[in-house]
Amino acid sequence: MSEGTQLESNKQDSPENVSVETEQYGSKLEGTKLGEVSEFERAVLGDSVVEQPKTSPTQSSDANFMEAIESLSVDLQDGDIVKGVIRRVEKSGVTVDIGYKSDGFIPNSEFSSNPNDVPSELVSVGEEIYVSIVKLETKEGYTFLSRQKAEYEMAWTGLLEAMKSKEILSVRVVSKVQGGLVVNYKGIRGFIPASHLITDNEEGLDQFLGLNLDACVLQSDRRRRKVIFSSKLAKTTPSKDELSRVISGLEVGQILDGKVTSIKDFGVFVDIGGVEGLIHISELSWSRVSHPSDIVKVGDETRVFVLGIDRDTMRISLGLKQLEQDPWAEVASRFAVGQTVEGEVTRIMQFGAFVELAEGLEGLVHVSEISNDRVEKVEDFLSPGQKVVVKVIRLIPEEQKIGLSLKHTSDSDKPATDDQSNEPSDSDSSDDRSSDSVESVDT
Repeated sequence: MSEGTQLESNKQDSPENVSVETEQYGSKLEGTKLGEVSEFERAVLGDSVVEQPKTSPTQSSDANFMEAIESLSVDLQDGDIVKGVIRRVEKSGVTVDIGYKSDGFIPNSEFSSNPNDVPSELVSVGEEIYVSIVKLETKEGYTFLSRQKAEYEMAWTGLLEAMKSKEILSVRVVSKVQGGLVVNYKGIRGFIPASHLITDNEEGLDQFLGLNLDACVLQSDRRRRKVIFSSKLAKTTPSKDELSRVISGLEVGQILDGKVTSIKDFGVFVDIGGVEGLIHISELSWSRVSHPSDIVKVGDETRVFVLGIDRDTMRISLGLKQLEQDPWAEVASRFAVGQTVEGEVTRIMQFGAFVELAEGLEGLVHVSEISNDRVEKVEDFLSPGQKVVVKVIRLIPEEQKIGLSLKHTSDSDKPATDDQSNEPSDSDSSDDRSSDSVESVDT
C-alpha cells in the first residue's frame, strides 16, 4: 500500500464517515444516505430542494396496501340486511358481492323458503338482491349469506304496511284446518278464516289447496307470529288504479255521503264510494269524545267533510264536526267576563276541573279558583257530572280558552236545594258546609 493511500488504523472504513476536502468550496462535505439531501445540493439549489421522507420502499408499499384495504372495508355485522350484486350462479348456490373484502355465498338451502325453487331459474348474474349476513367471516374465508332470512324480515315489515294501507297481497294456500286455511306469504305462515273466503260452489275449502289467493291483511302481530288474512275483503277492495281514479276526483272541502265501515280507538273509517277515509277522533265533534262509538255506529250513513288528500299514500282525511257550527266562533257574543253561568263538570285533572258551558264549549276552573280553603285534591270538591255555577274570569276566543271561578260566585247565584233548605246550624263543621255548597250548585 502506498503512502498516499494509507488510512488511519484507528478509524472504521464506513461510507457514513467518509469526508472529502475540496479547494473550490473550502468546506468539508460528508457522505449522505439514500434519500437524504447532501450539503452540496443544499449549496447549489438552496431552500428549493425538498427532502424525501425517511421511509424505505418496503414501508411505503405496506402503508399503501393497508390504506387500500381500509378503503374497501365497510361497517357490517352479523344480522344486517344489505343489497348485493350476483356474481355467479352455481349448482350449489349463489355468489354475491356485498361490497365487503370477500364475496358472500348463499347456499341453496338459504335461497328461498320454497324448497322447490331453483336459483338459476329465479335470478341471473348482475341482478341486485337483498341478503341477510349470517356470518361475516367464516373459516373458509367467505361471508355466509341468506336470501331467505332477508325476505322473511322484510316480509314482516311489508305485512304491517299492507295492513295499514289495505294493500292486496298474494298468498299461497298450504293446507286446510278446522275453520279456515293455512297460507304462506314469503315464508310467513298465516290464516284465512272460512268466513273471509268466497266460495262459488259446494266443494268447500278443498278447492283452494295449492292455489294463490289475493288477500288483505286483517291482523299482523310480529311478536306472537300471528297473521290473519281476508280473501273476501280483497275482492271488495279496489285496486290501485281504481283508487287513483276515485281519489283524482276528490277535492278538499267537498261534502260527501258515506257509510261507516269500522270503528277504532283513534277514529272511524268511512266508505265514500269505493275508497275509505278516516275521521280522526278529534274531528268527530266539537265536544270532547271519549270513544268514537259514542258518536257513530258501524253501518251508519253519514255526511262527511274532506279535510285532506294524500295522493302518494292514497289516504283521505275526513271530518264530521265541520258540518256543524263552530261554537267558538260565537263564544264572545254568548259569554262575557264577570258573567255567572251554569255548567257541568266533565273532567277532573290535577290542576283543576273542566266545565261544559254549552255543547262544544268547555272552560277551566283552576285549582286555585275552586275554594277559598286550601284544595289538596280536586276530587274532594268536584266530580264528573256535577252541576255547578261558575263565574267567567277570563275569555280568549282566538285561543279557545275560558277561565272560570267557583269561589267567586256569591250565594245568591247558587240555586237552593233540598240540603240548603234545611238551614244547617252553625254547629256544622266548615268542611261539611264547603262540601254542601259545592255539591248543591245547580247549573
